[in-house]
Amino acid sequence: MSLAIFLLPKGDFALELFYWKERIKKELPNQPYTIHPPHMTLINIDVKTENGGVAAVSSLSSSTHPIQITVNKTGLFWDDIATGGHTLYFGIEKNDILSALQKSLALALQEVRQILPPPNYLKDNKQLLGSYDKYGFPFIGDHWIPHFSVSSLLTYKTHPIIEEFLAMPKQYHFTVNQITLWRVEDDKHTLLETVYLK
Repeated sequence: MSLAIFLLPKGDFALELFYWKERIKKELPNQPYTIHPPHMTLINIDVKTENGGVAAVSSLSSSTHPIQITVNKTGLFWDDIATGGHTLYFGIEKNDILSALQKSLALALQEVRQILPPPNYLKDNKQLLGSYDKYGFPFIGDHWIPHFSVSSLLTYKTHPIIEEFLAMPKQYHFTVNQITLWRVEDDKHTLLETVYLK
């Protein structure tokens, strides 16, 4: 079963992210990622049991402090290997504390990780495949680009929504004092646990 660990947006930034998701739902229905809850993925891994995954993550809470997040750009993953679309995202300022948290989560989950063959879309990318083989998630390490996804648009690259999104200079600052654990079944996300950072 798939267990995802998310950071959730807060304040005015959460409203901005929600606005873009709702707009895309209306103007370009049924695009990948649009109906997912607004979030930043720290790790999404297959685990033997949810309870084991929750326990492993909860054990880190006492040694992990709240994290300052600065959203500083809009961007796109052109021709996203997971969807085939162009994935709109809000990027964040480089954050070593966040990278360290991701690595700690990956290591804590190793004992409950369920070993599965890698997805086909990873097979031609040695860096992503290496991360998947080691941690069960392809985006751990220096190649990880922390971001809040909006939607993956299955449309042409000069679509007006893409151009407007990329032209939008925005900056948001907020503090994250919790991580959330979710069961992921295709597009369905079920909140399992909230772990507070101390």
